[in-house]
Amino acid sequence: MLALPAAAHHSQTMYDGDTEIEMRGVVQEFDWTNPHTWLYVTIEDKSGTPSLWVFESNSTGQLTRVGWTADSINPGDEVAIIIHPLRDGTRGGTIVAVHLQDGTVLPSGGMRPDPIRGSEVIDR
Repeated sequence: MLALPAAAHHSQTMYDGDTEIEMRGVVQEFDWTNPHTWLYVTIEDKSGTPSLWVFESNSTGQLTRVGWTADSINPGDEVAIIIHPLRDGTRGGTIVAVHLQDGTVLPSGGMRPDPIRGSEVIDR
């Protein structure tokens, strides 16, 4: 009998992995925690009303391997974030990549294709 490795420790089905959107906003908080990191960003909708969005990413170990540190993102930073949105339409998603103002691109560090290939930009 053989044991096969699991691809992940839990399901990602709550995210729409077929859709990538780019959003721009201001970081409120970045939780450098395991088993997942969390990014809280205030994003304005089309009318200019701000709302808090919450984005999940991989473990600190996975992110460290692709160039992130605990200080990569700080409150007050303006970011463009590419995500797979939540399927239920609530304000959140899973991070594909974060673009910083200095031109740095921080990929998710997961088992996804290269996130720099482009994405659909949706004005929220």
